[in-house]
This record gives sequence, C-alpha cells and structure tokens, in this order.
Amino acid sequence: MQDKRRYKRYKLELIEVNGKMSLADKVEIIDISLGGVALRVDRRLNPGREYLLKLGDKTKSFDLKCIVVRSELSGIEEKVSGERVMIYTAGMKFKEESAEQMRDFFKSIELIKSEAATSDADRRLDVRFHIHTPGEKILNYPAQFKVKEISLSGIRIETDLSLEMQCLIPMGLALHNDNFVHFNGRVASIRMLEENGQPRYDIGVEFCDLSEEGKSQLNAFIGYLAMMEEMGKNNEADA
Repeated sequence: MQDKRRYKRYKLELIEVNGKMSLADKVEIIDISLGGVALRVDRRLNPGREYLLKLGDKTKSFDLKCIVVRSELSGIEEKVSGERVMIYTAGMKFKEESAEQMRDFFKSIELIKSEAATSDADRRLDVRFHIHTPGEKILNYPAQFKVKEISLSGIRIETDLSLEMQCLIPMGLALHNDNFVHFNGRVASIRMLEENGQPRYDIGVEFCDLSEEGKSQLNAFIGYLAMMEEMGKNNEADA
C-alpha cells in the first residue's frame, strides 16, 4: 500500500532521541500546610517523583515543587460523558526551595478554617488548614518519552503515560547536546503496548507552534538521518 504521508518518517534505531512533556491535571486539594499537601486526582502519582503544584487566586499564582510520599486508590467516579475513572488520594511534601513561596501563598488567600486550636499548634510547621480560593489548582508533572520515529511533521513516541486524543501538550526534543527544541504536540494516535506486564503507549504526535529556530534544527537533524540512511544503502549495495 502506498504511503500517503506528506513527509518521510525515519526510524531511530541507531540514534537515541529522548524528550520531555509537561502534563497538567485539575485536582481537588483536601488539605494543605506549610510542609505539604493532600489531594485527590484522577491518576496515580508515583511515590518519589517530583511534581509541580500551581496554587493561586484571581490575582496571583505560585508554582510549588513537591515530592510524592504516598498515593492510594480511593474510589471510582463517573464523568458526565459516562466514562468511569479511578480516583486516587496522594500526599506530597514541598521541597525546601518552595518554603518561602508557600508562606507567601498563605498570606495571599483567606484562611476560612484552621484545625489548629491553640497558639502552640499555630506555631507548628505542619499546621494544616482548609482553604478556599477561586483560582484553579493545577498539578503539573514532567514526563519523559523515547522517540521511535521522526519526520518534519511529527514524531512517534513511547511512554508509560496514556494521553487524550487531539490534546495539545508542551513538549521538547533533545536533538543535539541536550539543547531542547520546544513545541506544542497534538496527539494524533494512541496504541497501548505491554512490557513486562506493565502498560506502555505508542503515540503519534504532530508538531505545532515550532519556532523558526526549532524548524531549522529539525530540518538539520532530518537531513542528517537521510544522509545516514543513504550511506547505509550504499554500504549494503557494495557488500
């Protein structure tokens, strides 16, 4: 069958190209303190992994680095679409560099209820509050992927995370010396694989919003792959 793709795809069998993507979910915060946060989210968070929690109100937001200390399945909920999703509760501790931002966050919002009843409790570092803020609470987590194929229009990647069709995700490719080419990737196809009993996903991604510099780097890399492929064919013919 004739390949109708606009641009030729190159398999990355001898060259390893890795990338990163920035994923985000809206979450429900159960409670929060200067030391950490408990929340509900519709995917399992990996203990020991670093995530970025964005907290804020209408006027100001804070990006706080967190480490997951626990993640447990707590139930199943049904979306408006009828799809059933698993809900997890997770506990996260803030990294030391986020301590000052956390203090600023508490100053910037109205604390509507405190579990601390005494002044001694108020002075504890881990005193917890129930908070109310009209802004979004967003959990952002960097994820890694391996590039299996690449063309001028997109990539085929392998990752342990399932993505939604047609969604746009901020992504980056390390094509040369860990200098990332950044772009938004549109998910065009998804196929689930299995490796050692664990699910993995083969995902087709279309390049969107590539800068002129990014296009130039991509063109140079594709040109290099084309040259290497041609050299391989010539070597086979001479053999």
